[in-house]
Amino acid sequence: MNTHPNQLRDTLPPDEVLLEPAGEFAADLRNLRAAVWHAAGRATADSVASNWLAPARRRRRAAQGRLVLALSTATTFAALLCIGVLPLLHHDKRVAPAPLVAIQSTSDDTALLEQVDTEVSASVPSSLAPLDNLDTWSSTDSANETSTNSSLSNPEKKNVAQ
Repeated sequence: MNTHPNQLRDTLPPDEVLLEPAGEFAADLRNLRAAVWHAAGRATADSVASNWLAPARRRRRAAQGRLVLALSTATTFAALLCIGVLPLLHHDKRVAPAPLVAIQSTSDDTALLEQVDTEVSASVPSSLAPLDNLDTWSSTDSANETSTNSSLSNPEKKNVAQ
């Protein structure tokens, strides 16, 4: 089979034929293509060692370990610093109250006990005393009760026009 070097050029339409490189540039392009194909073929023919990436992985793991160690040390130091400073920041400025007097005179105690006895022995608390007075008024005015009832049933007639 006889292949013509411009076989692809013959299959291209006429307007694309003008886009193909020609002359010295075409020769340089062919030489470059041949050199790239030759280098690629030679690189794939060589066997690659299985552990070629091991040193780089060790360096990366060591760097990551140092970074984790540095971050954990910094975090621990910051936490200890915060905990150590906390008692210094929390200073209570309130004044303690004066101690209560433990010894009291017996006369004060007896007066207080008499006052409590008086209030407990009262039949009606002081807040309800006005109601107790109303009850005594109604019992003493039993004679006026009938007149009160009659006055309630017969309202007074007042002259509203005045």
